[in-house]
Amino acid sequence: MKNIYHLYRRAAFGIRPSEAKKLTSFTREEVVDKLMEGSENVTPLTVDLSEFDEFFAGDFQGKLKEFRKLIRKNASKHLEYNAAWLERISTSKEALNERMTLFWSNHFVVRDQVLYYSVQYRNMLREHALGDFRDFTKEIGKAPSMMKYLNTNRNKKGNPNENYARELLELFTLGEGNYTEDDIKEAARAFTGWGSRMDGSFILNERRHDFSTKNFMGWKGELDGDDIVNIICKQKACATFICTKLYRYFVNTNVNPDHVEEMAEVFHKDHDIKNLMRFLFMSDWFYDADNVGNKIKSPIDLLSSIYRVVPFEFEDHRQQLFVQRLLGQSLLEPPNVAGWPGGRSWINSHTLMIRMKLASVFLGNGMIPSESFQYKAAQGRTFGDRLKVSSDWSSFSNEYGGLEFEGLAEAICAPELKGGTAQMFKEVDGFSKREISMQLMSLPEFQLT
Repeated sequence: MKNIYHLYRRAAFGIRPSEAKKLTSFTREEVVDKLMEGSENVTPLTVDLSEFDEFFAGDFQGKLKEFRKLIRKNASKHLEYNAAWLERISTSKEALNERMTLFWSNHFVVRDQVLYYSVQYRNMLREHALGDFRDFTKEIGKAPSMMKYLNTNRNKKGNPNENYARELLELFTLGEGNYTEDDIKEAARAFTGWGSRMDGSFILNERRHDFSTKNFMGWKGELDGDDIVNIICKQKACATFICTKLYRYFVNTNVNPDHVEEMAEVFHKDHDIKNLMRFLFMSDWFYDADNVGNKIKSPIDLLSSIYRVVPFEFEDHRQQLFVQRLLGQSLLEPPNVAGWPGGRSWINSHTLMIRMKLASVFLGNGMIPSESFQYKAAQGRTFGDRLKVSSDWSSFSNEYGGLEFEGLAEAICAPELKGGTAQMFKEVDGFSKREISMQLMSLPEFQLT
């Protein structure tokens, strides 16, 4: 069961004990295949955008003022979309695809206040999350959210804007040291004239596009943006860069260069993300003890892992967003173009106290402890408030009620409980499974995946 739990914690967002038990008779290959099969079909995630759909069904040209009114009118639905995304993460049967969508959202980072474009962008991430990286990267550059965020829509012949070209090379594909300043300048010229219509569809403005010869990474010709992506992906450095980032996210923040090189060899052949992830999950080293229970959960992982044990629901979407912000990761609100750094950055003196008490806050009518500036500003006090959260303990009883302590601990905590912690729980007498589970989710070990 240990390897199954590990795989699903990293490749998905956990697995219930009854589901894990069914997989124990399968080979590793069969388990990985089943995980992959669950994401064969991709379901878009949206909220009610019918007003936008009606607007774009008619003649919307020249109606920018009306479009802006529509944007303001629907701005509050960002809360609804945030809640829908967290629910999808916590419950989706397309678990691998949702995990990859979350990964790519922190790789190809955007922040967009126009909900219509934001939903478009995240669904594009879902569509390509396990596809061809070359096609994926080309679509990223043509998305209105990205063009607004990194100013591609202001990039024109004679006065190129280098923002997107720079981040494409530095953060999205190659990494520092694998390109020159001249490469940035030439790439920027290739992306001139790129823009989008009001409905988000891509358009090339030929009057603004530079059709002249460019010289990029040793390739010379009348290159456009798609050509730039193709040339980038021919570089082995691109495969190494992407595989390093995937390794840090899925395996270990301490990178093993030999393992990354194995991944890069696979990825560089065809840039097929699904094949790469299959190789990763089939590798023996993925299941090494040093790679199990060694990563600090992101706030979203922490929330979803509590949900996996006891499903819960906020009565007010604003409180859910408040908790995400308090923990340091609110969906749709990345800090900058580099995204969240992850790892130890998730933990500080404020967030650790909150994280350790989060399960009792959600499930035991507890209070949020916080001395953070954000909490004081939001609540006008320094300690606590009750969140309106409903929890489904009957689901817990069905899934976890029949487990002995060892099985309960293995299902809830990624690291094995050792020493005094393990002994303490073995000597617990008179406590219910519900109470024991709450204690398990308050341990430092529960903070790890």
